[in-house]
Amino acid sequence: MKIFAKGKEGAYARFHFMAQLAGVMSLLLWFVYMPAKIAAHNGEVDAVYKYIAMFHGFIYPVYVVATFHFCLAIRKKFGPMIGYLLAGTLPFASLVLDYRMKQEFKELQ
Repeated sequence: MKIFAKGKEGAYARFHFMAQLAGVMSLLLWFVYMPAKIAAHNGEVDAVYKYIAMFHGFIYPVYVVATFHFCLAIRKKFGPMIGYLLAGTLPFASLVLDYRMKQEFKELQ
């Protein structure tokens, strides 16, 4: 698997996987969990919805590490790196970033 590869290709494969997973989890968090929590007037939601927030909470730090490693591997400057790290907090942002980084990574090779 490319995820276990070394070098830039492995760093990109890990970033790609985590960006996709963080993007999907962010979408679920914003558009499933949050409306369900708001609809429940006491803020208490079913356990199924709580797992979305919990899983996103575990996924985001792994996304940050994978993104940081990828930015170091391709020698990105610090400013854009911070934007890439924060992209996992907004719906669609990590998915859009993954698309752009895929194009940029192809140009580097």
